[in-house]
Amino acid sequence: MVDPIIIPDDSRKLDASNCVYPTEYEGHFDSLMISKEEIKEVVRSLAVQINEDYRGCRPVIVCVLKGANPFYQHLLDALQDCRQGYSMEFIRVSSYEGMGSTGNVKMGLLDKDLEGLKEKHVILVEDIVDTGTTLSHLIPILKEKVNPASLEVCSLLSKRIKVPQKCKAKYVGFSIPDHFIVGYGLDYNELYRDTQDIWVISQKGIDLDPSSFK
Repeated sequence: MVDPIIIPDDSRKLDASNCVYPTEYEGHFDSLMISKEEIKEVVRSLAVQINEDYRGCRPVIVCVLKGANPFYQHLLDALQDCRQGYSMEFIRVSSYEGMGSTGNVKMGLLDKDLEGLKEKHVILVEDIVDTGTTLSHLIPILKEKVNPASLEVCSLLSKRIKVPQKCKAKYVGFSIPDHFIVGYGLDYNELYRDTQDIWVISQKGIDLDPSSFK
């Protein structure tokens, strides 16, 4: 396995002058944590790892909505470049509200949604693993209901937190410090998903009233 790229605790002072995002987000970011170019390179690397492990079989690649969707789509593109076959599924799971994990996992998951996973090699695609609360609830349910041939997690990000994670991913792109980040699918109150890069949110971004957008 290839180790994740370590993002240092201190600000990286990356040049953000060429970053593009909606004009209404001006001033809402403290610093650029990960650029879109770095994301693309890591996604390609993860696809190569998955291809090496699953060559000759067709895993079911499951997108955990909503946050993982951009990562998921780019990962599938990279898997196609590796000539790796796969099937696609989507589930909606959340343990976040505002800036923190609620500890209560909400799942939009029905038995009929699980039919395509039964006794298959399954890879759950997540945007970020921090406490691992979401996965620690989801994985036992999947194992009980669909009896997968195997079940692994691919996460773009793993956050370094002070308490042990309840669940870890096998495939991880970046290990990041304990900052609240947005962008590339990651949101704060359903805002900021629509950027190509990953940012540390500013106080102005935190204070923004989502209802101000019509």
